[in-house]
This record gives sequence, C-alpha cells and structure tokens, in this order.
Amino acid sequence: VELLNLQRDFENKYNEPSFIDTSVTDTIKKLVMLAGARQTDDDAVRPLLKYDRSTRLALLSDANKVGKTFKVPEKRFWHIKVKALAKSQQWEELKKFGGEKKSPIGYGPFAEACIEQRIAPEIVAPYIERIPSTEERYGLFMKINLWAKAIECAQKLKDRHRLLQVRALCKDPRFEKSVDQILTSGGI
Repeated sequence: VELLNLQRDFENKYNEPSFIDTSVTDTIKKLVMLAGARQTDDDAVRPLLKYDRSTRLALLSDANKVGKTFKVPEKRFWHIKVKALAKSQQWEELKKFGGEKKSPIGYGPFAEACIEQRIAPEIVAPYIERIPSTEERYGLFMKINLWAKAIECAQKLKDRHRLLQVRALCKDPRFEKSVDQILTSGGI
C-alpha cells in the first residue's frame, strides 16, 4: 500500500503515468531514468533534457528515498542506479555517483554499464582504473581496445599469452612492436 501511494504521488508530481503496479526495483529505475529523459523532437540532433535541473535532482532524490523506505540492500540499489544512469546516458551523474563514496559493488559494474552503452573509452577507463584486480582490468581494457593499458596489465601479470593476445587483436604496428620488445627483453 505504501509503495502504491508513493507511485501515485510520483505520477502526479512528474506527470508520468507509468509508476503504478511496478516493483520497487522498477520504480527506482524509472525515477533514475526519467532524470535523464530527453524531449521527443524529431528535428533535434541531440534532444534537450525533458526536465529542468531541480526536477532531475528531485527524481534522483525520490529514487534514493524509495530505496531507503523499502530497505533495498545497498548493493542491489547501487546496481539498479548504475545501470539506469548508464542506460539513460547520464554520464556526469554516473561519475558523481561513483565518486560519492567507495562503491559497495566495486567499479566493474560502472565500466560494464558504460561498455554496454558503447561509450567512448576515455569515459570508461577511469572506472576500470579503480578496479583492484589486474586480470579484470586487462579484460575490460581489451573489450574497449585500449591496447596500451591492456599491455601494461599483461606485463604486470607477467603473462606471455595475454601479451600475444593483445598483439594478435590490435593490428597496430606500434603496439605489436611494443609487445615484441617486452617479449624479447626476457622480462616475461
């Protein structure tokens, strides 16, 4: 009943008729995604945001409120919010969220959500850099074709196979040469 009342309030407050009869998770996701909603204008190259800044902040605040009110576990809430921010292309908000405090889910989900949305490597890389596991960083750098970073990780891991994998996939003479130099120097 409490969720239903909140959903009715949200429908009235934001003039969005799609909250009622959704789960707590879907309500949180909907609020976060609405904060990044764009106006539907077929002529616009990059449509403007649908809501002003204060309304967007209220939507995000309401998402947090729903999470707290219904005791959504912190990790689950973070996963929901990260995916919704990425899906609605709220990159600055995602960056801010990732920097609020130490992420209870790590930074792999941030990187994966960005990669899923095919975002530029320079936006994804800072999340990958915050991942403690060199193996995981290597895999994500390979996914976004950041060859120099992948080579660094393979070198730290002292993994000849991974270096050869980068060399085979990159097709860039500079990186091929770099891998060859590492392999011939005998450090691995």
